[in-house]
Amino acid sequence: MFFFGKVLELMGIVLLGAGLYLGCVNPYGFTEGKSMGVEMGSLVAGILIFFIGRLIEKR
Repeated sequence: MFFFGKVLELMGIVLLGAGLYLGCVNPYGFTEGKSMGVEMGSLVAGILIFFIGRLIEKR
């Protein structure tokens, strides 16, 4: 379970980075509001995945 938790933590961190990239660089040409929505959604999902991985790791 330790390694599964670490994998989830890594996935969460990667999702955080991807969200920041999509929000700041805006490679798909979204409007500012849609770009911010994609960024915030990705950040929230990354935080939740990281937190779940952290809980699994401590067990």
